[in-house]
Amino acid sequence: MTMMLVFRLHHYHAIGISLGKDQCQTLCENEKRGTNPEKLVPSTSKNDGVGVPLGAKVKDAGKTVWYTGIVVVGFLATGALLFAVIKELLWSESPQSVYSDALKKCTEYSRMKDLLGEPITGFCDGSGRRGRTNLRHSFYVKDDVEHLQIRFYVKGIRNQATVNAVMEKRNGKFEYKYLVAETENYPKEKIFIIDNRQHVMNFQEF
Repeated sequence: MTMMLVFRLHHYHAIGISLGKDQCQTLCENEKRGTNPEKLVPSTSKNDGVGVPLGAKVKDAGKTVWYTGIVVVGFLATGALLFAVIKELLWSESPQSVYSDALKKCTEYSRMKDLLGEPITGFCDGSGRRGRTNLRHSFYVKDDVEHLQIRFYVKGIRNQATVNAVMEKRNGKFEYKYLVAETENYPKEKIFIIDNRQHVMNFQEF
């Protein structure tokens, strides 16, 4: 074995490259033939992980786990939000669903059309600009019966009115106890669109 070959083997060992028996034999043969031995040396690029410190690998793995965790949490939070919104919109006994149904009954009631004038629009909180997400509503129990009350406003070209709807849960389902609108301007009038009361009406404060 020539001094040059010994030097090359020592150099490969010093930089962390291990040569197998077959590679050493091939290197000796190429040394005799004058072939460039660099072609036989395994790649030392970052892609094969040779020479990369263990601490750096652990650090990179930790970053990957952290970023993956953030993405997963983000997906879960978004899914929970979408589920809540869809449930609120599709649940037939939610305040929003009751509002939509009560508003439709008000706009289709002939006496409401006469007093308010068409077209009739609905809104919440008396502003006309806030929309249905600010619907005022309340769940409460009275005489061991669960109640739902909502309040909103309707407006036509001649007048506007405050609408109160109270529902009672009977046989596991909410049903109207009454749906009443009271006009705000002259001529003032209470209009019962639905009236299933058995006692004197008393609006629940909320």
